[in-house]
Amino acid sequence: MKAQTKKIPGIRAKLSGLILSFTALLLAAIWLLFVVLLDDFYKQAISNDLKRTVKDVEALLSLDEKTVISGINDIAASTGTNMALIKKDLYGREEYCILSAAQRNILSNRISVDGIIKRLEADGGEMIYILGSDAPPEIKKRVGIADQTMLYAKTVLRRDGSAVIMICVPLASVDATRSTIAQILITVSVIFVVAAFIISRVLSDNLAIPLEKLNVSAKDVGTPKYSKMQENPGCRETAELNETLARASEELEKVDGLRRELIANVSHDLRTPLTLISGYGEMMRDIPGENTKENIQIIIDEAEHLNLLVNDVLALSKLENGMDRLELSEFNLTAELKALINRYSALRAAEGYTLDFIYDREYTVVADEVKLSQVFYNLINNAITYTGSSARVQIKQSETEHGGRPFLRFDVIDDGDGIMPDNIPYIWDRYYKEKRAHKRAGVGSGLGLSIVKRVIELHGGLYGVISEVNKGSDFYVEIPLDLKCGESASE
Repeated sequence: MKAQTKKIPGIRAKLSGLILSFTALLLAAIWLLFVVLLDDFYKQAISNDLKRTVKDVEALLSLDEKTVISGINDIAASTGTNMALIKKDLYGREEYCILSAAQRNILSNRISVDGIIKRLEADGGEMIYILGSDAPPEIKKRVGIADQTMLYAKTVLRRDGSAVIMICVPLASVDATRSTIAQILITVSVIFVVAAFIISRVLSDNLAIPLEKLNVSAKDVGTPKYSKMQENPGCRETAELNETLARASEELEKVDGLRRELIANVSHDLRTPLTLISGYGEMMRDIPGENTKENIQIIIDEAEHLNLLVNDVLALSKLENGMDRLELSEFNLTAELKALINRYSALRAAEGYTLDFIYDREYTVVADEVKLSQVFYNLINNAITYTGSSARVQIKQSETEHGGRPFLRFDVIDDGDGIMPDNIPYIWDRYYKEKRAHKRAGVGSGLGLSIVKRVIELHGGLYGVISEVNKGSDFYVEIPLDLKCGESASE
């Protein structure tokens, strides 16, 4: 895996590669537009100019011949073009032919004009054509003949006949311009490449270096060696990632500590009954007369405690992995809770515990009867385990409402030591144990609150705790009263 990771380019190489690639594409586009396609752009621009000039000539057609001649000469002089205009009547007879005053051009030859008209008719009334010159170079230079001439001709249909407008202009050579632009672009290309290297270096300093530091720190996330980057976060996203890693490291350290504490606590809960079972078993084997009902009952009780611990761990694991589904049914929850409290009262009466159930009327709910019994069993067992010297636990039932939905609320109240305010947010955590002397429960596994949390969540209910140090705790759960059989509780 490490070998494959090393083959992946780093952020510095990727940044430099992307910036240089973008620069290369940009320079290639500039060279293509200003050097390779310069001649095509030049001819396209001249063609557009000729078309605009023909439109100006079209505007003169409604005037008299003398005005048309003057207008054509003015347009030709201002645009540097040579023009011909042939006006015909409705029967195709020529009314007049006007040539602009410019000379040394193909349009000054009437024979050439007639040839262009014939070609124009064949081309559908409009054409653009590049005319070359076969004259020797010295003649071209002496009389000012261009190597190429662009001709644009168009037939204009009118109510009183038609007109053929021809306009041409000599094309200048772009070789000299292309050479000049190429020299400029060489300098520009060098500047662009140097700027690309500088930009990639600056980006590397502001992005790559902070990310590299975060990468090194991330390898120690969740360990005491992790150190948060204090300076030069690079950008907002890097700073947020730095904060996220810091929070993740704190949470991982906390979870790791809770995991170790859970293992220690569960080990303690396992070791105590195992020690008692082993001790009483050896005593009954080795000492005559110790094979009594009381000793056998102790072994049975501790074995049941071990079984309860294992079952709770398995139940919690199933709940958290979504393997244990709710079996909804309609039943009298108040009556079920009352029966559970009566059983507890009978069991704990000899130890001096008192359980008071306060309710105004009985409620029928749609819920998982077995799992809710487990919820109340764990809450009551927790209250009995941690209640104070009064050995009294109160269970209150009441109806409440949230967002227009009715809920049935149960408060399980003890008068024990309470919970430290800093620990309340974590009291329902799977790995949570308050950092005070661990007290082994007489009944229960120590995982009850995690099971309560998950079962209530599956029912779409609410849970919480109100606690004050040295004054006791009030653990409450709320069950929705509007669920129906076959309906998903999470909805």
